[in-house]
Amino acid sequence: MLTTWRVKRTLTSMRLDLPQLIAAIEADDTPGPLDRVGAAAALKDRMEHMGDELLDHFVKAARDEGCSWNQIGTALGVTRQAAQQRHGGVLGRLVEGLRSGLGFQRFSPRARAVVIAAQTVARDRSHDRVGTEHVVLALYETGSGDPAVAALDQLGVDRAAVEAAIAEAHPDRPARPRGHLRFGDDAKTALEEALAAAVDLGHDHIGSEHLLLGLTAAGGLGGRVLAAEGATADALRPVLVTLIAGRGR
Repeated sequence: MLTTWRVKRTLTSMRLDLPQLIAAIEADDTPGPLDRVGAAAALKDRMEHMGDELLDHFVKAARDEGCSWNQIGTALGVTRQAAQQRHGGVLGRLVEGLRSGLGFQRFSPRARAVVIAAQTVARDRSHDRVGTEHVVLALYETGSGDPAVAALDQLGVDRAAVEAAIAEAHPDRPARPRGHLRFGDDAKTALEEALAAAVDLGHDHIGSEHLLLGLTAAGGLGGRVLAAEGATADALRPVLVTLIAGRGR
């Protein structure tokens, strides 16, 4: 593991230090002190994003080389669970950036459509945040012919019953929300669990099938409604594995 002085030497060799960054902002023709504050904030955000991508790169490389989550957790100085959550946290930040067109690398095209459609579903119902129930409804709206919906069909889950249960538990509201809708904690957890499901299955992307498994693992209204219809994680997983194998994945 790199020692502190070796990290400093690496940064020095890259000519990345505080005086250089200050000089770069001051040389950028920013007209006033508040503009420089804004420029510094933007640079900080960019560096944090790059740091996340750097860590994600080497975590993935370690996994590809056969390192366990226990080993990665030890390297990070955290528990196995915290290591997985931190890796999943990268996904959470990517999802938050969907509206700006960033962070689609991990999602299949259909999974991207589901996540974006969930925001539309929540807005159409005048809800003020995106929850697991909206992701469930979005799966049905965008999932024709894919393994997630096929698995629900095989388990005899009735779409109309799911929609009715969600509508009863979370009725539409009269006032339409404005601005970007944030993801609720349950939906964020579902997305992190989807990443964990993809990793456990040995897949290098997040598809709608992983989103479905994430919903059942996260709970929330969406997960509870699915479970009440018989679509638990234990019931879905073997069905999904068979369907995915049948597609040659």
